[in-house]
Amino acid sequence: MYYAFIDTNIWIRAMSQGRPGCETELLKRLRVLVAGKVLTLVIPEVVSLELEGEMRNLHENLTRRFEDLKDVISKKAVWSEIEDAKLLVLRKLDALRKQKIQRWKLTYKRISDLLKSSGAVHIPLTPEILCRAKKLMIRGGFPGKSRDFDQDAAIIESLVIYFSDIKDPESILFFCSANHSDFAVELTATESRERRFALHPKLQECLPESRYFITLEELLAFDRGYESLPPPTNEEILEAMERAQDLGLECKYDLDSEEYRRAVCDLEELQELQRRQEYCTDVLLESPEDLRAKREDLVMDIQLLLGRCRKCVSWDDRSEYKLSQWIEFIPENMIPYTSLSNLLRIKKSLKRYLSIHKEMDAKRA
Repeated sequence: MYYAFIDTNIWIRAMSQGRPGCETELLKRLRVLVAGKVLTLVIPEVVSLELEGEMRNLHENLTRRFEDLKDVISKKAVWSEIEDAKLLVLRKLDALRKQKIQRWKLTYKRISDLLKSSGAVHIPLTPEILCRAKKLMIRGGFPGKSRDFDQDAAIIESLVIYFSDIKDPESILFFCSANHSDFAVELTATESRERRFALHPKLQECLPESRYFITLEELLAFDRGYESLPPPTNEEILEAMERAQDLGLECKYDLDSEEYRRAVCDLEELQELQRRQEYCTDVLLESPEDLRAKREDLVMDIQLLLGRCRKCVSWDDRSEYKLSQWIEFIPENMIPYTSLSNLLRIKKSLKRYLSIHKEMDAKRA
């Protein structure tokens, strides 16, 4: 079973959209995975309270930060010939502040709905947790040194109490927090130069096997499909065209020519085959066995739903034409290689499409 703890700073970054790694699209994928029982969100009440406090002071905090930014720009001397641009920037900042507040509130509503969903488990903040957190700090069991380490210690004790009742030895906790200085240790740098972290040993000993992430993007890296593979470049297409010549295709290398466009179209099947092979070797093999099994079950369910749809009396050419929007505009032969969240969305969508055609068939009977 996979559990996910997502710290307050990650939710705030998702609301602010101020830095990459917690984009709105990632929230949508997270919501689908939680609804599909792939992940269970574990929410200590400390996080809910911190989010409430953040929203209570939102307008004041953002206004103050934007005023600080405007003050810096106002005091900056510029060439007189671009003074109008400086004034325009200052006016734009007022509009941007209003837009950010609106988007922040909208995203908070979506996050609140997610936290209230059936896929989320809430851990109340109790006197026992507060007492255990204080003891944890006194005995030096919490490695954090930030000013909020008492709240962070309460988060850890909330998770410890919750997982003490979970008897599944195969449980895995996805721990996501930008506050790596308090919760994690940095691992040895790799050739990719990406920073990698692990939950601090003092904390890991009291919790199930954990994976540490500093962004939603990292946490959801397991939910990758063929879409995550880089698209072919012009150079790769030209190389593929050269290979295609061996199959009897004749085309010129003029990128605007009709011959080139026809050649690219003819090569789509070869390119899809290549991407399927890359997905199986680069992505799928890295996926845990139980998630691969989940994918296989979903693909089978989708194929059965497609078969049942096409057997409906009401199914016609128009139904086939509209099918792409019901399968997330993913080519049907690439469905087995799309992301887990897409598979969950496609299955839900096809169930609805099938029910529509069943209703149409019933009316004809």
